[in-house]
Amino acid sequence: MMKKIETYFHPEHLLDLRKSDLTDEAIHEAVIKSLRLQDIDREIGFQTYATSAYKIPYPETDYTRNKMFYAETDKINPKTSEERPKYLARKNSGNRLYIPHKVRQMIRDLSIPLYITEGEKKALKATQEGFSCVAIAGLWNWPDGSKELIEDFNLIPLDGRTVYIIPDGNWLEPNTKGERKNLKQAIYELSYRLIDMGAKVCWVELPKNNMAVLIPKPMLIPLKTIENDRYRK
Repeated sequence: MMKKIETYFHPEHLLDLRKSDLTDEAIHEAVIKSLRLQDIDREIGFQTYATSAYKIPYPETDYTRNKMFYAETDKINPKTSEERPKYLARKNSGNRLYIPHKVRQMIRDLSIPLYITEGEKKALKATQEGFSCVAIAGLWNWPDGSKELIEDFNLIPLDGRTVYIIPDGNWLEPNTKGERKNLKQAIYELSYRLIDMGAKVCWVELPKNNMAVLIPKPMLIPLKTIENDRYRK
């Protein structure tokens, strides 16, 4: 019998996870857990100035990403005048694809569409709702060092599969997540690589300012397609 999930978590961490509409069962299955304060910098590999953190393990790998929490007075890095990062992985650990446990079985079936979203919690929420959904950490976190797909994509049969890319609703806004213009190029480049693997690629345009995790099932429809169109502006 599973212990009450509250026994495993810092209260702020559990509240943060539940804001994403994740059930306790989904959180437990994802093996997410709070880190002890003395373990945070050791886990990341450098001084983070975080007051707490929880780790999100990537199934069947030794890779994790960590949600960081800071004191209200220390959320801005005084050296750069920028916000400290909300998520951190271990230094020099590279990019990985987050594939929830349940999705590892689903991706073997080419007839099941694949959804790609930003962030592990969104992928877990989509999986909880019955979608075969994986996550990249950000819209530019899909390539290896040579702008090709990271090796984790080789775990997914793509030839002939329908793939929906679901960025957050603000991806076309200027100055989003440090991008001077917008994140359109990131979506196009990812789509082209998937098309090269034989996938039928669409992206889903969400209402402005809505995050993918908040969108109900009927709204997950392809509103734009870029199949065989490499010159869309």
